[in-house]
Amino acid sequence: MGIYPKHILPYSQYHFIEQNKLLTQSGLVLIRHIESDKVQWIDNSNVLHPDCIQIQSDHLRDLSNNLLGVFKVDDIFYGINKEYRHSYCELWEEDTMGLIPADNECFKDENRGFYFIPIDNLLKCDLPEVGEQKCHFMIFHTPTKCNFWHISIRLLNCENKEISSLDLNDKKKKKIWKSARDFLIADIISRELKPYTVIPDYLYLKSS
Repeated sequence: MGIYPKHILPYSQYHFIEQNKLLTQSGLVLIRHIESDKVQWIDNSNVLHPDCIQIQSDHLRDLSNNLLGVFKVDDIFYGINKEYRHSYCELWEEDTMGLIPADNECFKDENRGFYFIPIDNLLKCDLPEVGEQKCHFMIFHTPTKCNFWHISIRLLNCENKEISSLDLNDKKKKKIWKSARDFLIADIISRELKPYTVIPDYLYLKSS
């Protein structure tokens, strides 16, 4: 029996979660990991130090998270070894079975840290205008071949265009992403998991 959690794989009886239906669900929460060499604790407690919650500003092109529910908190400790990520972290195709990594292709690191992003708070966050761009966060279901519950956070402008796609120079884009990142860290991210909603299975299971 392999170490990788099979319950987070995509299955052929699954389908992508439609964007409009995903957005109608309230109480959903995302979880994101911090690599173990970046983890800091407050005064030898089990409370994460805020200084270790660091996100590179340009990661808001597509910030990787996991949707809690079928994906459990303990599943955050599993990862794919770097040399195999191209095989397992590609976007999943519907009507196909996910791929489970062999034990030498993945790892479990219980020293990883993690934090939570309540989707309701994320979507209603009122970001300041930067560089003549009024932006907002948006979530997208982006399942990979080894993780159906992968969710991307991206930054869109008022015309619902991704900042990465705009005809702006890199300096302006980074300024916009940095402002949004600072709000994400200061106002939305939580180190405490509060009660949350599990997405209903009819939103991702094919009808028989």
